[in-house]
Amino acid sequence: MMKVGLIAGDGSFPLEVADSISQKNRGVFIVALKDAASKDVERYPHIWIRMGQIGKAIQFLKENNCEELILIGGVKKPNVWLLKPDFGALKLFFKLIMLPVKGDASILKTLINFLEIDNKFKVVGAEKYISHLLMSEGLLVGEKIDEKTQIDIDVAIANCKNIGSKDIGQACIVVDKEIIASEDESGTDKMLKDIISKKIRFNKKGVLVKLVKPIQDRRVDLPAIGMQTMRLVKEIGLCGIALENRSSFISDKNQVIKFASANNIFIYGLSNENL
Repeated sequence: MMKVGLIAGDGSFPLEVADSISQKNRGVFIVALKDAASKDVERYPHIWIRMGQIGKAIQFLKENNCEELILIGGVKKPNVWLLKPDFGALKLFFKLIMLPVKGDASILKTLINFLEIDNKFKVVGAEKYISHLLMSEGLLVGEKIDEKTQIDIDVAIANCKNIGSKDIGQACIVVDKEIIASEDESGTDKMLKDIISKKIRFNKKGVLVKLVKPIQDRRVDLPAIGMQTMRLVKEIGLCGIALENRSSFISDKNQVIKFASANNIFIYGLSNENL
């Protein structure tokens, strides 16, 4: 029986994807990344690998009849020079070294090509199995967005497109037309924690916006939020979050909606035509 292979990073998404695949009566095999994936993935057939052991991962995925592959969950990406590649990963390693820009999107594109062209897997987007966690268009939580907040969203969209096209990050925070912070490869939650550590707080104004990078392959690394992001947004005092419709995920969706509603934080799905 053909199984779906899952290369699992951190967060609750890998488990939500595995559960959803399993509910559709498909087999799952998980390649769990050490220092990233949750121990909970062990309820499914799995192996643990360190970054760099992609040769070992490919061998196990093939032995377990995995044709489709999903890459899901964040990874604290080590410098590609320090991957200590196993024999099966040497070709990928040299391709990564040659990359002019070593941003997430370029690294992931190279990895996908390696998996598909060199190793004959079919990489699919997680939305094939967790479409119920995708962001919808318009207001998911909250009242009408006022003009001031709309201007902040527009400023944030322009900035996200700028940093995204340079393969720097997907997210930023704008308050009163001012860019307070932009995401880098450390991720959204790190950006939010840095604001908190600087003791910067707002009183129900400003937005967090996350967009797909214009240059990225949309089958991997779609923008996502979960409970951790919501708690940090509340602590900073922002009034809401805007995400790209049908191109962003919400982990623990029901919990996130309840939390946002209870704390008067809007969640808004940006129409793809307006981006």
